[in-house]
Amino acid sequence: MRERVDFESACLIHHRVVGEQDAVVTVFSRRYGRLSLWVQGKLSQPGSIPLFKPMLISWRSKGSSHQLIKLEVDSAYPTLLKAELTSEYLFSAFYVNELIQHFLPELADSSSLYDDYLWYLESMAQRVFIEPVLRIFERQLLISSGWLNDLSVDLLTGEAIRADAYYIAVNHEHYGVGVTLLRAEPQTYHSAQVSNEIEATKTSQACRILGATLIAFNSNNLSNQVSLNEVKGLMRWFIRCLLNGKPLKSRSLFKSFKLTL
Repeated sequence: MRERVDFESACLIHHRVVGEQDAVVTVFSRRYGRLSLWVQGKLSQPGSIPLFKPMLISWRSKGSSHQLIKLEVDSAYPTLLKAELTSEYLFSAFYVNELIQHFLPELADSSSLYDDYLWYLESMAQRVFIEPVLRIFERQLLISSGWLNDLSVDLLTGEAIRADAYYIAVNHEHYGVGVTLLRAEPQTYHSAQVSNEIEATKTSQACRILGATLIAFNSNNLSNQVSLNEVKGLMRWFIRCLLNGKPLKSRSLFKSFKLTL
C-alpha cells in the first residue's frame, strides 16, 4: 500500500477504544476493502465517527500500521448523510457490518461490493422490506470475499442450475471454496466420495433448495414468500457453516426485539 492515501470513500464498521485518547476503527473502503486504522484525539471517542455514513478518509501507513489523519463527509451520497436508521433497519445494518467484519478480506479492492453496501444502507433508509435486500447482500458479500461459489452453476459439473432439480449445500473440505452447491442426485457425479457426501448431507433439510429458487435468487427476484424462506434457510446455513459455531453479537439484538431476519 502507498505510504499515504487521501480522500478514500469509506464507512465505519467497528470502533474500539484502546485508551483515553486512542482507538482502533475498522472501515469498509471502496478500493482497499476492510481496513483497521489507528485513531487519536477527538475522533477516538465513541460516536465521533458516525456509523452508516459514507466518509472521505485520509491515512498514512508505516508497514502494516495505518493511522487516520483526516475525515470528512462524502457529499456524493446525500440520501445516506440525511438518513437515520431505526428499529429493525438499524439492527439489520449492525448485522451486515458484523458480517463484513468476519468475512471481507483486508486490503482487497472491493469497489463493486462497496456499491452493494451503500445500496443496502439506502434501502434501509427507505424502509423497504428487509429480507430480500438482506439475502442479496449476504450472497454478494460471500461471493466477493471468495467464501461462496457462483450460485448459478453446479461447481463440479459446471452445468447451469436446472429449475426442476434440487441442490444441496456442502462445505469447503473438498471443493476449494468456503461453501457451494451440488445437485442432490448422487448419480450425477462419477466420484463415490462426492456421492456419499451428498447422501449424508441430504438429511439436513435446511441445506436443500429447488433450482427454480436459485434461479430467482440469482436474478434478485425474491417476491415469492416460499422462495424467500428457502433462500433464508440456505444463507443461514452458509453463514453458520463458515462461522464454525462462532455466535454473531447482532443476533442477540434480533432475539431481544423478537426479529427473525
